[in-house]
Formats: sequence, structure tokens, C-alpha cells
Amino acid sequence: MNIQDILNEHQVPNIWWSKSGLPGIIKTTGDDIIDLIHRLSTNNCMNVTQHVGKQTILTNEKGRIIDIITILKRKEDYLMLTSSNNELQVIQWLKKFIIMEQIRFEIVTDEYDMITVHGAQSLDCISQLLNTHDLDIPIHSMITSMDFPSRIAIRLMPIHELQFLIIDVKDTGLLNQFESSGIAFFSESQFERERIFSGMGIYGQELSESYNPLEAGLLHLIDFKKGCYIGQEVIARLDSYNKVQKRLMGFISQYPIVQDSIISIDAKEIGIVTSALQSTEYTIGLVFIRSEQAFPDSVVYATSEGISQLCTLLNLPMRS
Repeated sequence: MNIQDILNEHQVPNIWWSKSGLPGIIKTTGDDIIDLIHRLSTNNCMNVTQHVGKQTILTNEKGRIIDIITILKRKEDYLMLTSSNNELQVIQWLKKFIIMEQIRFEIVTDEYDMITVHGAQSLDCISQLLNTHDLDIPIHSMITSMDFPSRIAIRLMPIHELQFLIIDVKDTGLLNQFESSGIAFFSESQFERERIFSGMGIYGQELSESYNPLEAGLLHLIDFKKGCYIGQEVIARLDSYNKVQKRLMGFISQYPIVQDSIISIDAKEIGIVTSALQSTEYTIGLVFIRSEQAFPDSVVYATSEGISQLCTLLNLPMRS
């Protein structure tokens, strides 16, 4: 079975929703937070305004990924979205660089119900859900419901077509509303399949201190004109001299392959599997491959516990 056969087998509807891939949420108070995030991260965050947010990457001194965060301004505070279960590490990293700033962090993830809505018809769904027709918002920005002030929709980088994150305080009926809506629900494994097809990394696998943003395909979250930030010199040098050593790719195999398998060709190690999703007929996944060996349609070996299986490298995204 080739990748096109799998894509044809798993056509996505024009609208679907899921409870997978949800972020952590940190409530932040103090007007110095934007300046702090701007100074520490890869993107220009000084143009964040109420409802118009920005996504950026926290990197360490070696230019490796701490996390991708989204900063959103509300009337009296800010919301910071982190990777799932990574709120505390993000707070601890930011606090290392606070000197005189008056900033307070509070993890509030458990106070909210969250879902994601995907697909070309998701705009119509959001319009009805929030009772608004003002949906012309930039990516990583938010809309507040006219009828439910606690309910917001945040436009995200899509896995496929459009994608929104819906957040509301606990026990206000958000989950019940979608469970009874008739809109297609994607389980964790279905969501994971679409995430892998899209080439979107997640924390602890493709996003970690083992990799830098250029290797992880996150060039769109780096502003090379903004000036200094933690890890800036390393990332700028890698980009300027074309020294990016790894490339994130997809793979397909008719054999079972597991995460952390070593990828090799001609008995030479060239990469590692970071995500793998098995079915009864095939495995798909994501791999980091040495740049000089990162050619689509290359047949390589994935080895784990002494067992080697053939697989084929693919460009990302797999689903166009």
C-alpha cells in the first residue's frame, strides 16, 4: 500500500472535532509579559494586541526547542498556550530571566473545557457557536462569544484546512453541545493520523531540546529581523551558512515500526523515528533524517531491538 492509497482510504470530512492535541493554559498578569516573551523567543511579539495574538518559540542557549507558545491578550490579563503538560517547564524557563519585571503566572488548564474544530466548514460552526459573523481574524488570534463571555475561539495553524481551538470554563455545556451536534468526532488515533500526515510536531517527540526550530520545520515562527533572543546566534548561523543538520520527514512502511527506531541506509545511521502510528496493514510516522540523506522515496531501514524493517521516506505534508 502506498501513501496515496492510505490518504484515499482516510478522507476527512469538511468539518470534524476532537479532544486530542489540546494545550496547557497559563494565565499571566503584568504588562511586562509581552516584552519578556519578545526578548526571549524567536518571533516578534511586540504587535500583540487585544484578541490579536502571536505564536513563538522558546529556545535554549544552544538554539534547541523549549516549547512553542501562543500569547493572547485579554482585557485584564494574558493567556499563554503551551504544549500539553508543559506549563510548569515554560514558567520555570521564563522565571529564569525575570529581574525587575512584575509578572505573575497561574496554571489554569484544569479550569477549562477545550476542543478543536477542523475543516473547511469550521467557520460556519464557529459563527453559530459564538453568535458572531466577525471571523476575519489572523492566525493565532481569538474571538469572544457575544452570548457566552467565557467562551473563546482561537484560530490555530491547521492540521488540514482550517482549525480552531474552543475554550470555555468547566461545566458550561461545551462538550455536550458537540457530542450531540452530529459533527464527526475524531478519536485520539484518528487525530494522531492527521497530525502525522500534516507533519506537525508535538512536544516530547519532534519538539524537544534534541532539535532546533529549523530542523523541525518551524521557519515560519522565526523573525530574523527582530534582533537578539535566547539561542538567536546559533539559529542565525545555521540559517546563514545552510548548516541545518537534520530534516523532519514522513515515512510509510508495510511493517510494524516503533518510536525511537534508528533509521539507516547502507549500514549507516542517518536518523530516528519520533512518531509512529501502526495499523494492521502499515505504519506511518515522522522521522528526523540527516539533511544530506533526506530524499523523498528513499528506501531505508528502521531498526529497534535488533529487528530491521524497510520503510520509505516521504516529504511533508503527506496530505496536500
